[in-house]
Amino acid sequence: MCQNENNLFTIGQFSKKAGVTLRTLRYYDKIGLLKPSYHNDLGHRLYSKQDFGRLQKILTLKFIGLSLDDIANIIKYDNNDQDLKKPLEIQKTIMEEKIQHIQMVIKAIDEAVHMLDNNNILNWDKFVNIINAINTDKKWIEQYENASNLRSRIRIHELFSTNKQGWMNWFFNNLYVPSNASILEVGCGDGSLWERNFSDIPCNWNITLTDFSNGMLKDAKKNLASKASRFKFKIADAEKLPFKDNSFDVIIANNMLYHVPDREKAFSEAKRVLKNNGLFYASTVGKDHMKEMREIVAKFNSENITTKSWDLTENFQLENGFKQVSKWFKEVKLKRYEDSLIVTDPIPLVDYIFSMPGNTKDIFTEDKLQSLIKFLQEEIKKTGGIYITKDTGFFQGIK
Repeated sequence: MCQNENNLFTIGQFSKKAGVTLRTLRYYDKIGLLKPSYHNDLGHRLYSKQDFGRLQKILTLKFIGLSLDDIANIIKYDNNDQDLKKPLEIQKTIMEEKIQHIQMVIKAIDEAVHMLDNNNILNWDKFVNIINAINTDKKWIEQYENASNLRSRIRIHELFSTNKQGWMNWFFNNLYVPSNASILEVGCGDGSLWERNFSDIPCNWNITLTDFSNGMLKDAKKNLASKASRFKFKIADAEKLPFKDNSFDVIIANNMLYHVPDREKAFSEAKRVLKNNGLFYASTVGKDHMKEMREIVAKFNSENITTKSWDLTENFQLENGFKQVSKWFKEVKLKRYEDSLIVTDPIPLVDYIFSMPGNTKDIFTEDKLQSLIKFLQEEIKKTGGIYITKDTGFFQGIK
């Protein structure tokens, strides 16, 4: 035994307290979904309080509609037991979306029942509507993974950045925005730029937030909460902005242009809707951004691992962005944000690595994962903290 048994629960106690059967707990142990934290000298299973949190996550994801295989894939690399709030918030958001989905199905059924009550005539189209409502692909596993991945990528910067001002605050403070300005953010994501700086937004700014994804706009509204009424929201493609010529004093593209397939169209559209002498801001990263992270991944089966997002930024980086922006705007300036990471806990670093698009999760077996964690622990012990380069900044141009 490695800890006081008074703080642990036998399988019977854990089963009764959690309201799940012994058979379920034994099966979850067998398939590796929920292994007990400890065993006593006789080999009996002993569960910790943290195991209740893991079980809650399993049962919630099962309730959402995921299979045990899907759940196992999601939590296989979920090593962080400390950050409890954000996983619960993610689960709540997806549950709310599932409720909306169920309500849509109920509405389709009600319409069919109402038709039968009124004329007793069976319209098969109503049954097709019910089927379509049921089969609406909400992609629960993809939504959960995407939200979890985003949180993992944000968290490592919150915990270990040496510049405590934070990128969003620094970027906002370095924007020159005239009084009574009309501002457009293209690709606003979850609206963090404005949520983090809301108290410093002048009341005479007119701000429009756009994103290609309706889901992202919903996230922005949710993130801004009661502050959302201060903004206008619109679905918009950066390559074809739904605004008149000369509409805005300032346009912001915060770490998004490398996602745009045709940046020439995006620059052209930004210039079109920007007023004369209006300001264009485009932030991105440099080629050495998080390079030590890539080197860590490369030490483990590098010939087979792909990390798509690191390659994606090459389209528009601090090194090649000046030329691209200068083709469309004048007096272009580049300003860099001074920052780095000193990582003193391996788990957020592992979470970040596995949050990146690519096949990292497929390549890493559990044994290889434990080897990675052990390697990082040894590096942290030896150096006092793993240094990781951060290279971010923005271009400012004038129409």
